[in-house]
Amino acid sequence: MTPMLRMLLCLGILQKPTIWAEPGLVIAQHMPVIIWCQGSWEAQEYYMHKEGSIDPWDRQFPLEQKNKAKFHIDEMSKDFAGIYKCYYKSPAGLSEHSDTLVLVLTGAYDEPSLYVWPSPAVTSGECITMQCISSLGFDRFILIQEGKHNLSLTLDSQQLTNMLFQAHFVLGSVTANHNGTFRCYGCFMNNTQMWSISSNTIDIQVSEPKDQFSNPTENESSELQHDGHTIANLIQMVVAALALVTLVILLLEAWHSKRVEKHVTRR
Repeated sequence: MTPMLRMLLCLGILQKPTIWAEPGLVIAQHMPVIIWCQGSWEAQEYYMHKEGSIDPWDRQFPLEQKNKAKFHIDEMSKDFAGIYKCYYKSPAGLSEHSDTLVLVLTGAYDEPSLYVWPSPAVTSGECITMQCISSLGFDRFILIQEGKHNLSLTLDSQQLTNMLFQAHFVLGSVTANHNGTFRCYGCFMNNTQMWSISSNTIDIQVSEPKDQFSNPTENESSELQHDGHTIANLIQMVVAALALVTLVILLLEAWHSKRVEKHVTRR
């Protein structure tokens, strides 16, 4: 028996296990998933508790030379959607339960549609609204952002017409963190772990506002220089034209004066 285990036995304390799922918590119908439970190196057996099922729902021995066990689900279905916790048995007794893990099935119902206003391409600091809408009477809509930020928002649905239900997700003062792909789902209150098929996806692109006092870029400098040369050439052409017109006027006046003088002399 290790010194750590002796201390745990004396104190009556066991390490709380950790639970997670791969590839994630939102799993499409018929896809495989693994639920992991990690606890103590002294764990002899791991147990999985599923809310609403006989406890334990499943049991596994720890992996060789590992302080964790994995629970396989070969094909995701409505029977596996739910709330899970895990715990383990050691010589010191049973550990406490892990935090809860909510495993969601997608593909249970027809997909909703997703729209965005005013545009998927916006400037940082602006506000956008994403509308998830369906002809099914979903009680809730869930908006999810793919990627490292993993934004997830849930709203109760509102009845738009007799045949349409919707939710408006307002993203105020967007930043670069909102860049990415968004999709939405619908679900019913009697089973919030069963979602619809994914909606169409929308790619949000957030750009930084241009500083009107910033130094021009190389291309902008070239354009400005070209525009400056064009204006200068136009001015030169206008001045030359005015000079030519003035010269013509002077020549005409001189010619007219000579004709007047000849006419007076003849008299």
